[in-house]
Amino acid sequence: RPAVLDISNLLCEEDVCPSLSSPESAPSSGSCSPLNGYPLPPIWTLKSDDRELPLKAKRRRANAKQLEVLNRVFDRTVFPSTQLRAELGRQLGMSPRTVQIWFQNRRQAIRTRERQRLLRIVRDESS
Repeated sequence: RPAVLDISNLLCEEDVCPSLSSPESAPSSGSCSPLNGYPLPPIWTLKSDDRELPLKAKRRRANAKQLEVLNRVFDRTVFPSTQLRAELGRQLGMSPRTVQIWFQNRRQAIRTRERQRLLRIVRDESS
């Protein structure tokens, strides 16, 4: 079993990473799911012919404080465990899936930048 990374020292003050244990400290993005304690995304509906069609929740960018914590964790591990993603999600008010996608996107951005850097070097050497 891999070692568990303690993220308590990476998390911030109560105003940035509220505990989801009490309703008054829950993030304002919506109510919490009774199944997993993560915030539920708001659901918008579109009326068409007297029917309400559910729409997907609007995508949201991570705020500055969430990015600060995610980047600090990324500096320590680029492949966080399932448990770490779940804990980050709970502490940051994000779903574990959103945390996972953030890490995937961050790793891909680094690979893309490195590929572009290598292409520039090859191009400069050939001219």
